[in-house]
Amino acid sequence: MNWKIVGIVTVAVLSLIGIGGTGYSVYKFCVNFPVTQSRIQCRSTDADQSIAGCTALLQSSQAETADLTFAHFQRGLSYERKGDLDHALQDDTQVIQLQPRESMAYNNRGFAYQRKGNYDLAIADYNKAIEIAPEMSLAWFNRGDAYQLKGDYPHAIADFTQVIKLTPRNAVAWNNRCYYRAIAGQLNDALADCNHSLLLKPGVGYTLDSRAFTYLKMKKYDLAIHDYDAAISQSNNQAPWLYGRGLARRARHDSSGSEADIAAALKINPKIAEQFKKYGVS
Repeated sequence: MNWKIVGIVTVAVLSLIGIGGTGYSVYKFCVNFPVTQSRIQCRSTDADQSIAGCTALLQSSQAETADLTFAHFQRGLSYERKGDLDHALQDDTQVIQLQPRESMAYNNRGFAYQRKGNYDLAIADYNKAIEIAPEMSLAWFNRGDAYQLKGDYPHAIADFTQVIKLTPRNAVAWNNRCYYRAIAGQLNDALADCNHSLLLKPGVGYTLDSRAFTYLKMKKYDLAIHDYDAAISQSNNQAPWLYGRGLARRARHDSSGSEADIAAALKINPKIAEQFKKYGVS
């Protein structure tokens, strides 16, 4: 549809009925209406709708310079939500080229790299985001997660410590630091972190699992089983929870319970035993 013609016709009609003064503002609105619609669609929480709107905005001759950054940014987020990480990376890179000091674009591109398993590239982008905006707790959080995926627990613990400084009521950060401290053998500190996380958000299954894992490494098997029971009552398809409880039951000489839990865990994740062995528990 030719929106300029629509605008001219609309101005003529409004002028005939005595609305719009000279009609220029109405004409301008009508000419820019497709761009406005594209902006609205680009913001959609529906990924496909957002991608379509952002693409239309990028292709529009009426789009302003700010629209280009906005459209690439939003479309990159929508591609990432759909799991189309290569296109997400392209859009995030375009944002960075247009706005080299846009810290969130580095964070978003880092997250796309992280999801692709490119942890070093992810960390490099998180470094840049943190350099530009040291107060951005999300970048610290994501970098900590990337470090733990590399098996670098000291750096992961340091980053989640910074997240906690920036957002002290972030229960997930307290839980994550608990788990990584437990893996690293900092068991008393880990337990304190898990307890604090559960104080902020009681009854969270993932945090109960983290505390149970900490108790398991502390050889407090009854306490570990108690927390694993509470976690598994919320979801019985989490391999680490079942395997951890299986190991605790084995230590308490509950052979049948242990075998059932370990078999169920291995069915969900055949490599779960290797994972626990890397964490120093077998």
